[in-house]
Amino acid sequence: MRIPTSKIPVVVLLSAVSIALVMMASSHLMLGQIREEAVRQATRQQESSMSALWEQMARRGRNFRIEDGKLYVGDYYVLNDNNEIPDRIFAITGSRATIFMGDIRVATNIMRSDGTRAIGTKMIGPAYQAIFGEGTSYRGEADILGIPYFTAYDPVRDMHGKTIGALFVGVKQSEYLARYDSINLKIRAISVMLAAIFVLMAVLLIQVRKKSEIAAQQQLAFQQLLLDTIPSPIFSKDAQGRYNLCNKAFQEYVGVPSEELLGKTVFDLWPRELAEQYQRMDQVIMESSGTQIYESQVKYADGTLHDVLFHKAAFRDEKGTPAGLVGVILDITERKEAEMENSRLAAQMHQSRMVESLMIQLNHDLNTPLTPLFALLPMIEKQVDDPGLRRMLEICQQCANQIKGLAEKSLDLVRISSGRPQLIPVRLAGTAEFACGEVADSLALRGVTCHNDIPADLWVLGSAEQLSLLFRNLLTNAARYARANGHIVLGAAPMDGMVQVCVQDDGEGLDQEHLALVFNEFFKADPARQDVNTQGLGLAICKRIIANHDGRIWAESPGKGQGTTIFFTLNPAGDAPEEAKPDHPESYDI
Repeated sequence: MRIPTSKIPVVVLLSAVSIALVMMASSHLMLGQIREEAVRQATRQQESSMSALWEQMARRGRNFRIEDGKLYVGDYYVLNDNNEIPDRIFAITGSRATIFMGDIRVATNIMRSDGTRAIGTKMIGPAYQAIFGEGTSYRGEADILGIPYFTAYDPVRDMHGKTIGALFVGVKQSEYLARYDSINLKIRAISVMLAAIFVLMAVLLIQVRKKSEIAAQQQLAFQQLLLDTIPSPIFSKDAQGRYNLCNKAFQEYVGVPSEELLGKTVFDLWPRELAEQYQRMDQVIMESSGTQIYESQVKYADGTLHDVLFHKAAFRDEKGTPAGLVGVILDITERKEAEMENSRLAAQMHQSRMVESLMIQLNHDLNTPLTPLFALLPMIEKQVDDPGLRRMLEICQQCANQIKGLAEKSLDLVRISSGRPQLIPVRLAGTAEFACGEVADSLALRGVTCHNDIPADLWVLGSAEQLSLLFRNLLTNAARYARANGHIVLGAAPMDGMVQVCVQDDGEGLDQEHLALVFNEFFKADPARQDVNTQGLGLAICKRIIANHDGRIWAESPGKGQGTTIFFTLNPAGDAPEEAKPDHPESYDI
């Protein structure tokens, strides 16, 4: 049917207005989907940040309590005015974090307008009602100091189940949606600009039809350029399934230029099995309304396999007959890989916790039958005069000691292997001196003296608890193999940007082939293979501790009868004020 010439301007104008409205509506829908995805990602981020915050708390202890007006976690860790954990969460996840005692912020990295931390301010709004009114967690949007946040709140309960505080993580909506707002502004500006261009073209068509044809061609070229600037593959098909539009990204995906691609069907471009699958999906969306979204794996023209998300929608002509469809392919390969990596890390963490829990239970179960043995064997030995029986009782006592030692050493090895500790400045000489005191009885049994020549002002980055365990194992090992009435020397000095520490004894020494093997689990040098007083785990624990501190450990010995020196390296921490760091490991936050 031919349209009368007099009505052409009106038809053209209405068409232009309709196209402008459709483009603006599409932009609005697309922006809505982008914002919804941004909000979902913000929610997922807060869940991840909350998990990280609980994990940081678990490292300090399991039980919360309020004592003398302060909030504690574990046996001694005070949370009031201690912003270490909130700052660490911000460094790890980028989310703000707060610790509440009751509804009062006692530790936070949320700042006031004057640059100070918002400690002492109160929790308000729906989060307060959820935490203290209903005793449940809260997820959602909330105003904090007048600023909108995406938030997550969890209640903190004491050992009786009473809610005594809360944990918070969140991110400013303005920061998280800054990119969306920028895209929103640009796309809306483009939509308005395109609408204006279409209307202007309609006016020009009314005035000069010939010029309008040129303008239409220019507009099509601009539209193609606009599509080509979008990095995601975009395409459209007619009712017969022939490609009639695509952008540059789609051409790169297929590996075919637009001149060869337009007018082709899926059977001209893809293997038959895959083409039939695409055709079935297209038929479903052509026969229904709405948007079709589904995940798939596709192989790009360069041979790489990608995880993608298809977005398709059908359009119809004026009679309601399907006229074709449009589609966008979003590459989600990196997101899928990140999700798989997160799942893998979570599984590893769960396995580590299970092993640690098993070792703790095993240690407890072994100690239960060993306790009466330790009490009864000495009593029985006092009542036995037969030297043979007394020797058998000594062997039983040694075996019980060996079982207890194995359980304790195995538990130590599992614990230090389950995760990297927090490294803080530690005064090395004080930690070594503390360990010397703990093994003093073992040294005295053989008359061995320990000389601590580590400089008093030498500080390293480390875990005081693990470094104390390191020195205890090394000193116990050295005391066992040093000469009777011999001596052990501890030394340390900066070297090549690290701190090199040594523990030297004057004992029987090691064969050269044993120097690298002594750090393996359960390895014992020949004279110690039948020694039931050793477990063969001490140096393996030392090796794991040094790995946690990003250092290395090795043994040197001139030969049999000439002593052994264990060397290891630690990262320096520089000088620190004496009053800032106590000498005893119990005082450190491990």
